[in-house]
Amino acid sequence: MQKYFFMQRVLRFIGEGTLFSRIFASALRVFAVLLSIGALVGWIQLWKLVFDMSGAAILGGVLFQAFFVVGVYMVVHTLWIRAADIQVLGKSEFTIIPIVSIFLRMLGEVYACISIAVGVGGGVLQLFAGYSGLATRATRSIPGMGWEQTLLSGLFGGDTTSSFISALLLMVGGAIGALFWLVFFYLASEFIVVLVDIARNTRAIREIVERHTQTGQNP
Repeated sequence: MQKYFFMQRVLRFIGEGTLFSRIFASALRVFAVLLSIGALVGWIQLWKLVFDMSGAAILGGVLFQAFFVVGVYMVVHTLWIRAADIQVLGKSEFTIIPIVSIFLRMLGEVYACISIAVGVGGGVLQLFAGYSGLATRATRSIPGMGWEQTLLSGLFGGDTTSSFISALLLMVGGAIGALFWLVFFYLASEFIVVLVDIARNTRAIREIVERHTQTGQNP
């Protein structure tokens, strides 16, 4: 009869952590594919704004679209690489924490890629077209994007600055944003690792103390 009761084996398999790593890695790959499709649709829609431009602004729009493609590639490839890192995670005493640690680093890398691509592309667009809502429309659905450009623009005069200065601020803001996101999410990832090390060391010390207590020796 024991062979018909399978839940003990199922729960043991779940507790080993390999199930979560496989599912999460597969989910990331699916998300990368869906993101590629969504980005392609958005990229095609942005061409309508580019074609509404005139003169040198069209060249700026074309260059922005090129940086858009590069940014999407960097994000999708990053997702794919981190999915592979998560999938190869072996058995561990902690089930979810190793996945979360890699996931947080991945978020920092994704945001950094977006920030760089949009900052450089938006700066080039600013040089040729002046102010344009193209960059804003491309990133409006991404939480947290654009604060660095707003901050730098406010510090350097806002709308009164020249197109060249605004373009330079966009590029610098993209670099600053990329560095910020990397530091923020990598710090969060390392903080989790530190907590795990503290828990592991605390457990090891407790076991040593209990072992010496049972044998009547001083630890």
